[in-house]
Amino acid sequence: MPELPEVEVARRNLEKWLRGAKLTHVELSPRIYYGGSAPLYARRLTGRRISAVERRGKWLRLVTDGEPTLYSHLGMTGKWVLRKHDDPPQRFERARLDSARRSVRYLDPRLFGRIYGISGNATPPPAFTALGPDALTDGIDPAVLHARLSRIKRSVKEALLDQTILAGVGNIQAAEGLWRARIHPERAASSLSPAEVRALARGLEGSIRDTLAREDSPEITYVEEAGADNPFDVYGKEGQPCPRCKTTLRRIVQGGRSTVYCPRCQPRVPARRAR
Repeated sequence: MPELPEVEVARRNLEKWLRGAKLTHVELSPRIYYGGSAPLYARRLTGRRISAVERRGKWLRLVTDGEPTLYSHLGMTGKWVLRKHDDPPQRFERARLDSARRSVRYLDPRLFGRIYGISGNATPPPAFTALGPDALTDGIDPAVLHARLSRIKRSVKEALLDQTILAGVGNIQAAEGLWRARIHPERAASSLSPAEVRALARGLEGSIRDTLAREDSPEITYVEEAGADNPFDVYGKEGQPCPRCKTTLRRIVQGGRSTVYCPRCQPRVPARRAR
């Protein structure tokens, strides 16, 4: 499932492929398009020049030299890919943006992705406007994060998935950041000390930075895809030894999502609070 690093790679690709280009042909599938008539909005985009490709959290925003702005959320399996003009429609192709030089396609097997078309002064998608600070572009302010988490009784892992608190962090980065910070994922968010939140901020930023450094493929690849490598420290590695202390990693389910952690490195009760 795409998280901030994968969506940032998608942004960089789209910027390289489309920024400054005039759209000569646009197709949008009604199955993933929100905001009215897909064919009508495709006609509005045709002839426009892409002036910027932006990202906030897990959202992409393609800005044109006119009124239309295209918002894209990759959902669980969506990806933007580069193809030749004469390539036939790809399997699971849901959108197509052609310029004179390139043909960019949006593929989405499971149809959880979303594309919104906005014109004029229309309000962006509510999920976009509700986003909190972006973990990469804004950085993670430990004091601000601690203030937000201190009011939350649910687990810190679940809190980190709330995009209004920290935009872009998903299941993988949350698990990796908590492992790096030595924080148990079931701890109540409000129980974290300022020092622990500082460690968590460093862990999240480090994991995002390291993931981006590994993303050198011309197309984003999800760890869940068949044949894909798993470069992470703990995500998806239940039953394997902890990279830090060699204790067997465990898996739990929180809010319907899997979390892998180390029972020794990430104790449920911090040592200083144990009786």
